[in-house]
Amino acid sequence: MNTFSDLLVALTVDCKDNGVNFVTGNRIEVIRRLLADSDYRLLMESPLAFIYGKPGSSCRILVSSHIDCVYPCCFVKQEIGGWQGTFDNSATNAALIGLMLQNRLPDDVWIAFTGDEEVHSRGAVETMQLLGGAGQSPERVIVLDVSNEGFADEAVCSVENDYGFDIMSGFQLVQALKNLELPCVVVHDAEPDESWDYRKGIKGMFPELPCISLCIPVSGELHGDDGVFMRESVVAGYQKVLETLCGL
Repeated sequence: MNTFSDLLVALTVDCKDNGVNFVTGNRIEVIRRLLADSDYRLLMESPLAFIYGKPGSSCRILVSSHIDCVYPCCFVKQEIGGWQGTFDNSATNAALIGLMLQNRLPDDVWIAFTGDEEVHSRGAVETMQLLGGAGQSPERVIVLDVSNEGFADEAVCSVENDYGFDIMSGFQLVQALKNLELPCVVVHDAEPDESWDYRKGIKGMFPELPCISLCIPVSGELHGDDGVFMRESVVAGYQKVLETLCGL
């Protein structure tokens, strides 16, 4: 059974790069295995970017979830009410792949699993290069990550670094979040992540794009050896928010 807990355990394994390519790719192999019998295929790849989508589809929305980590030792430990572990960024990898395996995302949503997010976000740059070379220009990007924002508020997600939305699109996004009636916090200018790169685009090759970061709230030092605590109660709500935003 590919429950979220199963996926979290499977994906919380080492995955490191040197800014040029992956030097430890255990998580990459797990992702390939998990999606092998799904409706998704690896459409294009580069040393630091792996883009999945459904064959014959075009990319209206890009979801980007980095797979590199900086932990010396990855682990998951079941706790009362949740999990303690090295979840930056296996937590959103698991939430996203869970939705993919259940076919809960629209066919025109493509997924990028990226490297080098923890340093220079070259995986996001390579994603834009691949999409641009294939003539794909999504309407928006949703970056997935974990964050300390929202944990104290018992939110199911934090929406961070929103950028570039016109008035109508912004209203549509806000209204969709309100309609879900799930606790969510909004932090307009949060810590840097891949959204900062997607919003810049690549001059002459890939446009600036509206983007947001949709984060799972956790408690603890994000890159600390002791990992972070994630509440089990946020998972279903976080996935519902992501599913909803992908459907707009």
